[in-house]
Amino acid sequence: MKVGISYRRDRYGERGVAMFVALILISILTMLAFGLIVRSLYASRIAGLERWSAKTFYAADSGVAAARVRLRIQQTGAFELVVADRRGPNARPTGTPIRVNTGALRLVGPPRQELGSQVGGGQGGGAEPLGLLFYRTHVEARHALSKNHRELSAVMSIGPVPLSEPQDPHR
Repeated sequence: MKVGISYRRDRYGERGVAMFVALILISILTMLAFGLIVRSLYASRIAGLERWSAKTFYAADSGVAAARVRLRIQQTGAFELVVADRRGPNARPTGTPIRVNTGALRLVGPPRQELGSQVGGGQGGGAEPLGLLFYRTHVEARHALSKNHRELSAVMSIGPVPLSEPQDPHR
């Protein structure tokens, strides 16, 4: 007679448990991957919107710089710039441009008198009074497609300039 104890377990009840655990792990990893993809898409979209915001700001800043140049040649009227969207190595205009409206330069207060020997490396000298003139302008930049809008105000000076009116030698 053969008497023995079998230590072999009956594994028929455990069939499919490993596959069930593997399916749960795969579904968890799939949800994590999907969440990361959605997050990166949102981050990319936000970065794109920030790009247009920065471009609109720098376009408005270029309006201030253009106003400063125009002030040097005594053109104080309002003007408009159109800044093209240039991308890539060929830098061809693409997309919707940014429109920059710069208001007229307005004189702010009376001129500030300076001594000729102290301004501009000794310009003027003598009895001719020199002064600094201050102007204010308002710049507005808009990008229609992204609906970005930036406004800047700037005060700029020009000088030294003679404060006395030039005398007409033919008088």
